[in-house]
Amino acid sequence: MTTHTAGNPLSAASSSPASPGSGSAPEFLAWAMAHARDNRRHAAELAQITQHPEIDAAADARGQQKAWARRRTQERRLHASALHQMRR
Repeated sequence: MTTHTAGNPLSAASSSPASPGSGSAPEFLAWAMAHARDNRRHAAELAQITQHPEIDAAADARGQQKAWARRRTQERRLHASALHQMRR
């Protein structure tokens, strides 16, 4: 069981998150939710950086060019198909 001191809001944050009906100040709850959201976003950014390294930037650029070419080819096929359907 943890005890919370009235003058130390950090002691309340270290235990389970406060629910809206627990008597916590609305400013503290807003800060706690924003702080948790910022921590989640930062963790996601770090995961992208550390789990997806750019080992070969040139290979990555080639891959992007190939993906763009595939998408463009598909777009042209769909466009041609739509024109063909309209002309029937």
